Amino acid sequence: MIKNNKKKLILMLVTVLVAAIFTGCAAKKTTTTETKKTALDKIKAAGVITMGNSPDYPPFETIDDKGNIVGFDIDLANEIAKELGVKLEIKQMSFDTIITAVQSGQVDIGMSGFSVTDDRKAKVDMSTPYLIGGQVIVTTTDSGIKSAADLNGQKVAVGIGSTCEKAAQTIKGAKVVSLDDFNVGFVMLKSKSVKAVVADITVAKNYVAKDSTYVIVDKPLTYEETAAITKKGNTELMKAINDAISKLEKEGKIKEFKTKWKIQ
Repeated sequence: MIKNNKKKLILMLVTVLVAAIFTGCAAKKTTTTETKKTALDKIKAAGVITMGNSPDYPPFETIDDKGNIVGFDIDLANEIAKELGVKLEIKQMSFDTIITAVQSGQVDIGMSGFSVTDDRKAKVDMSTPYLIGGQVIVTTTDSGIKSAADLNGQKVAVGIGSTCEKAAQTIKGAKVVSLDDFNVGFVMLKSKSVKAVVADITVAKNYVAKDSTYVIVDKPLTYEETAAITKKGNTELMKAINDAISKLEKEGKIKEFKTKWKIQ
């Protein structure tokens, strides 16, 4: 009787041990499968790709009369989302916070007139460039400013955390005023609070076309390429974005958007 009880007890212990081993293996397998899901997999499963954007840089991104965020980057981002088979969700934020939002996973991508720089490439992955431009000086026709040299000791407005900020810092003696809202720089220029604004050539031409009191002076301060950004290591997502950009370029979509938004 005692022996039988011992045998039963041993059998029960073995059964429990085997069950525990299989349960552990199953859990490990599930965890491993979950870990293998890429950022692109998660985006497709959710059916949405989130994008950080600062709509203060027309014609790349701005807010229209109806309160909608519109612009070249927005049209392009929507087409990229379609190529991925998902919808685009725009999350409005200050330009200088977008990279951090991408790094932390708060948003999947960032598209907001991002120029390709070594500093940015160290923090995030950058797509194939979809635009080429540069930073120029915009002033008013009655400012007396004819070149970068004339801005020595003068205030120059720029967007905070942008490449126009870095370009302005190369102007000898210029007092750089960094702003959260880039549009405010042109308001300040109009009111004579600053002597100039440094902006991407397309943005500058957009303002000049709308207001004849603005003028572009001197040669471009920089040559730049514009790209989308993703969190480092999201290789599948970046490949999908690059493939989409390449396809849209070949199909003439990017050229169509450039014409629509009057971008060279």
